[in-house]
Amino acid sequence: MAGKQIMKVLNAEPLNYSKKAILLWKKKGLEYIETSWDDIEKKIIFKDVLILIIRLNRYVDKVILDKFPNLKFLISATTGHDHIDLEYLKLIDVNLISLRGEDKFLKTIPSTAEHTWALLLALIRKIPQANEHVKSGNWNRDLFKGFQLKDKTLGIIGLGRTGLKVAKYAKVFDMEIKYFDPFVENTDFFKCKNLQELLAISDVITIHIHLNEYTINYINKKNVNFIKKGALLINTSRGNIWNEEALVRVLKNKQISGIAVDVLSTELENIKRSPLWEAQQSEENIIITPHIGGATYDAMWACEEFIISLIN
Repeated sequence: MAGKQIMKVLNAEPLNYSKKAILLWKKKGLEYIETSWDDIEKKIIFKDVLILIIRLNRYVDKVILDKFPNLKFLISATTGHDHIDLEYLKLIDVNLISLRGEDKFLKTIPSTAEHTWALLLALIRKIPQANEHVKSGNWNRDLFKGFQLKDKTLGIIGLGRTGLKVAKYAKVFDMEIKYFDPFVENTDFFKCKNLQELLAISDVITIHIHLNEYTINYINKKNVNFIKKGALLINTSRGNIWNEEALVRVLKNKQISGIAVDVLSTELENIKRSPLWEAQQSEENIIITPHIGGATYDAMWACEEFIISLIN
């Protein structure tokens, strides 16, 4: 008689995956195997896969999920879910295991807040442009004068886990800190009565809210007109939080001075369709990184190991 088939954990994006996490899967009596999205798309069906591990490189839809008839868990060590067809996942009774709501653990992970500051400093001090200037054999400091952060007003949209870390970092830079978050009362910082007030008084605006039905297009064609002249905007949240076309318009007409993002509205489709990406090609003051806010080795390993403990 043939032995009982061991169910598998399939990792669709295994690059630099935690070795400790692999051992933890094996301790659960599961066979850990690695693959790629190309291989998944080529294969018709995966009958013996109980758990599928993903990151952010592909939108997981019905076409993908139907290849896994015995799937019980979809693992995404993220707080955002916009890369997953949640309605279909519920329809086929597959449990999504993510880091959303795991606040105690997530407070130990500062990587996105740190990346926010990397973008902010690069933007206000024109570091990418200055670097390219020197790479070309030039040395003219007068072309790249920026501003110091001391006494500037930082406006934080969303004072949750990441927003609060950003606020604490801002104190070290002697910035004035304002925030808008209808779900948070924090007496350490000045709370604006609405979004328009925050947009109007902030020299730097940074976004730290989840993407959901209420926050899609949160910064839009109407409220961009409230943004303080000369302000800088940072987004390490999700691309569809704001209207990219509206932002490009106010950047080109010099209402705002620059934009730095780690996310694009079209990143799961085609980045070249993003108005921000297009505007960057015409040398507008835009910095774009490929959703690397949480992509540090130590943070990702910790998340990959912790999330296994959430499976009963």
